[in-house]
Amino acid sequence: MSTVYGVNATKVLDPTSENICDPGELAGKVRVMTDTYEAAALAAGSTIHIGQALPVGARILDVILAFDALGAATISVGDSSSTARYIAATSVAAAGMVDMAEGDKVDGLLYEITADTDDIILTTASAAITGTVKVIIFYTCE
Repeated sequence: MSTVYGVNATKVLDPTSENICDPGELAGKVRVMTDTYEAAALAAGSTIHIGQALPVGARILDVILAFDALGAATISVGDSSSTARYIAATSVAAAGMVDMAEGDKVDGLLYEITADTDDIILTTASAAITGTVKVIIFYTCE
């Protein structure tokens, strides 16, 4: 049996000038951004940009996607590099709500926004959607 320490726990135990936690990772502030989109026959393969103006250095804690019964389509939540970084393609045929935890999206957890253009993007597939989509983004930063 072993006793080990996480990266930031190690930094706290050995607080040298080279070993400092990022301000967003220790005593950071949790912030929230919300957005809504009302779709009217939005074609499959469309993108809905949300989460614009997240500050550079923000680390994503959770993304929650809520939706009406939108039709026989799917929606994924990601960014320009990975369309499903936060939430994999999810059926939106019936009204519902999903978050990162349900999709086991470890790559999206603590993902750092590195540029002003790192929007969070919803991507539709399979069919057009009609109805309301709401998103809540929890993130931490200095």
